[in-house]
Amino acid sequence: MELKPSVSVIVPVHNRVSKIAMALHSIRAQTYPNWEAIVVDDASTDGTPQIVVQLADEDDRILLVRHSCRRGAQAARNTGLRNSQAKWIAFLDSDDRWLPNSLEARLEEAKRGTFKIVHSECYVIREHGEKALFRVPPMKGWVYRDLLTGPGPMFQGLLIAREALERIGNLDEQIISYQEWDTAIRLARYYPFGFVDKPTFVYDCRGTDTISKNELRTAEGYAQVFRKHLLPIVRYAGPRVLSAHYHAAAFLYHSAGEKSCGRRSSLLAIVWWPFQTRIVSRLVKEINGSARRRRDDNQRTRWS
Repeated sequence: MELKPSVSVIVPVHNRVSKIAMALHSIRAQTYPNWEAIVVDDASTDGTPQIVVQLADEDDRILLVRHSCRRGAQAARNTGLRNSQAKWIAFLDSDDRWLPNSLEARLEEAKRGTFKIVHSECYVIREHGEKALFRVPPMKGWVYRDLLTGPGPMFQGLLIAREALERIGNLDEQIISYQEWDTAIRLARYYPFGFVDKPTFVYDCRGTDTISKNELRTAEGYAQVFRKHLLPIVRYAGPRVLSAHYHAAAFLYHSAGEKSCGRRSSLLAIVWWPFQTRIVSRLVKEINGSARRRRDDNQRTRWS
């Protein structure tokens, strides 16, 4: 009798001919072997699918699913979910890689705390090749309010029980960036989170194809997420936090050259909290720092 995989790894990909093999090799190198990797090719026009087919011939735990037209990373992840079999779901971006004990460490944390969602720390490799801790916010337990205040887990470090994803209706395909933030907020309404405080993956931010529309997508996605959750933010975190989000959006819009959107966000920040206190200033500084780091790291060519 064939053993059903315990973990389905979803890998969305588009035109990553030079990267996809590295990502898949990192999955094959896992100390925990009972997985399936579902690579969803979002209408690549290079040799990416051929490389995946070659690797699938070597390892029957790898499955290729193809989109006939581009639908975006979230749609690709959802396609992977629909084609998956396992109780646990994990994600890996096609230009990143897992450390060998990535699955084992997160599964152990899930079992130890009976968590249905676990995330982890990671290493980041920046433009000049330097490697450092990324400093993922160590959110553990009931973190709904924390996530309404600012982003936390990254997709590459998330391990989620299938039933939890089904409860929230899988991933929102309308979100154009900060997609894991929206996903984490929705999950945190119902479940506590576990956290592995050691890196389990490498977030590779090297790349030279910087274009301004990526910065604009970052700004629009950030605003999209907190506006989607505006009422819970006001209810559970307060108008000062919402004001800080508008300040952060203003920073991102100005960085993308969208001055009018930046001014509008700044105005709304004042409308929601006109009292300039130390608390507001601290929140703005913290959220802007997180937004700036994500913006800088998004300078590599990301697709959505």
